[in-house]
Amino acid sequence: MNRKLLALLMAVIALPVAAAQYVKPGAVLTLHPGQNNAEFNINASTGDGSGVCNIEGTAQQIAAGENQKHRWVWNDKTSQCVAVISELKNGKASVMTRACEGYCGVSAAVTMDGLFDKK
Repeated sequence: MNRKLLALLMAVIALPVAAAQYVKPGAVLTLHPGQNNAEFNINASTGDGSGVCNIEGTAQQIAAGENQKHRWVWNDKTSQCVAVISELKNGKASVMTRACEGYCGVSAAVTMDGLFDKK
């Protein structure tokens, strides 16, 4: 194989996967998939700005369900907070959280959940 072609192929393989950004009213999900995990960041707020949420970390990949391309789960080792993040086959993303009030206050906890459109 030509050395230049081999060098190009190795460079492409070594390039990190670009982060994907998803949005919904009042919230942004940034997702950077890896080998068996995904780094993520969820920023969300209530419509009037009285509550703000922020969760970030590295979620572990789990089996994808129907209509899902990928699915990851993250849990906080110091609380009961759990987040399930799914990339859907239709190009959107879904977030479901449980017991994550400590990241945003009770009034804003549900602002992280829902269906996000790819930006």
